Amino acid sequence: MNPADKALADRLSHALGDAYTLEGEIGRGGMGVVYNARDERLKRRVAVKVLPPELAFREEIRTRFLREAETAARLSHPHIVPIHSVGEGPDRLVYFVMAYVDGEALAAKLKRRGRLPPEEARRIMIETSDALAAAHALGIIHRDVKPDNILLEGSRGRVVVTDFGIAKALSSTTGGATLTATGVAIGTPHYMSPEQAAGDREIDGRSDLYSLGVVSYQMLVGELPFQAPTVPGILMKQITERAPLVTAKRPDCPEDLAAAVMRCLEKDPEDRWPTAEALRRALESRSATLNRARASAAWPARGAALPVPRPPAPGPRPPLLQARSRHADRAARRRQRRGEVPEAAGANGEPAIVREARAAFVRWASVSGSLLVLDVVTGRHTPSWSLVVAGIMAAFQLVPRYVRLWQAGYSWRDVLARPPAADAIAGRLGGGRARELPSPTTDEFGGHIAVVQQARSDRKAILAVVDKLPGSERKLLPDVVATADALLKRAEALARMLHSMSGGVDQGAIGRIDEKIAASERQPGGAERDRQLSLLQRQRQALVDLFNRRRQVEEQLESCGLAMQNVRFDLLRLKSAGVAAVLGDLTHATLEARALSRDVDHAIAAADEIRQALGEAPAP
Repeated sequence: MNPADKALADRLSHALGDAYTLEGEIGRGGMGVVYNARDERLKRRVAVKVLPPELAFREEIRTRFLREAETAARLSHPHIVPIHSVGEGPDRLVYFVMAYVDGEALAAKLKRRGRLPPEEARRIMIETSDALAAAHALGIIHRDVKPDNILLEGSRGRVVVTDFGIAKALSSTTGGATLTATGVAIGTPHYMSPEQAAGDREIDGRSDLYSLGVVSYQMLVGELPFQAPTVPGILMKQITERAPLVTAKRPDCPEDLAAAVMRCLEKDPEDRWPTAEALRRALESRSATLNRARASAAWPARGAALPVPRPPAPGPRPPLLQARSRHADRAARRRQRRGEVPEAAGANGEPAIVREARAAFVRWASVSGSLLVLDVVTGRHTPSWSLVVAGIMAAFQLVPRYVRLWQAGYSWRDVLARPPAADAIAGRLGGGRARELPSPTTDEFGGHIAVVQQARSDRKAILAVVDKLPGSERKLLPDVVATADALLKRAEALARMLHSMSGGVDQGAIGRIDEKIAASERQPGGAERDRQLSLLQRQRQALVDLFNRRRQVEEQLESCGLAMQNVRFDLLRLKSAGVAAVLGDLTHATLEARALSRDVDHAIAAADEIRQALGEAPAP
């Protein structure tokens, strides 16, 4: 044990006094250190969790930790670890004492076994959802459902869920943040719900059901539904990508169990199970089915983006639809599930309901204004008469339309702030950069077309978000659009280069040259033999350099995609955190992206030199 750990254990032991005796450390993580201890008065084993010192020094976090622990102590359920007491030491050390669970975490079991039998996974889901239902009934949201917090007790493996409310206690006081001010993750990115990943200030129990869906997917398939090399990449996938079907990865999984998991993984909370209790009943009765809208359509391939609230979905979408509120997107999906025909959009992508509401408003304003002017000019009526007429017209024309507008997810802001035409948007963003790009083709990009499509989709979403920002905020982000354009240009250039590289030379070329070198070395010595051998060796080295460069270009292409997603993700956070909170991260992301663009230019130039050395034409 290092000195810091020993000092923490000594401080905790001093705070506990004679009531408990520490016997050793069980584990640790970003949310605390857990010790094995003995309750001296009741002669039983307990576990003691202490808040890390780097967090405990903050008064607001320490207070919230104690409050959430006291709230969680109210929970009494067979599948929830009971909290016996909550305390605070004289030196700002905060802790709580809970029951000791003799078993292992689900994470350890998954690491050892890979995936679980379907019926065992069903049982764990049922017992976990039962625990969540009890907590949600008291208004307690877990916020960090993951295999590490699902304990399996005894030989049967009875589920016991721990750490209720602790993630909320450690969250930033500014609201929906995913990191504390000290950099500790709030929730685990691989298991975060889309609303957590996007930084929503308010979440409900359905967020826990999404996280349970990720855990269940991992239990059945043996892998996580969303993986990426960076945290922003994971969070972006949580928000935008649909998980592959469980049955596609695990054909022997019962259909109802797979459907229950996939419904948990819906991006929109309204499409998930309404409550944990509903999920438990469906699992027990084996009655779960896929949502009608999901079952009636082919499941998109992994990486396909969904029309979720944040950010705008990839693919051609009208400008207004890209900037619609979360409520508008959810209402659209509800209409689709009910089988209603989607509303027609105008040439500029504006929905019919908004155009009709604007037309009604213009008629009302015109008639009311005309009557008012007529009253004033003729003096036949007092202005109050025209106001009465205007009120009657508003009651019978504007109010019903506003109700329908609100139910569809729009507001008067959409009516009064008409979106500009596509060419106006392009001009405002600078140089027509928002124009619709031609669809990429396999002839141009080969097997890397998916990366180009994703980069174009990310760029389009970035432009849409920037365009909707007020002018004062847009001035604070002058390099975002230029950076997105540069990244897309580099990504396309790299994809073209990789496609041209893959067509000219294969891995077997080095082996064939080695055979020629060996044959040449067996020939009698002479000037011709030495010249041929030298030529073959130079060709071999050039091929090795080409393959190394190809690998570097592939890494550069992946980095371009991740950099674009980082910029898009930081822009996405503007909706919940504001420019002031995100500006630093966004500026850092754009600087990194611009540096990456320069590196890519060097990589392209170097690859062209190697190709020219091999006698091939440089990449376009």
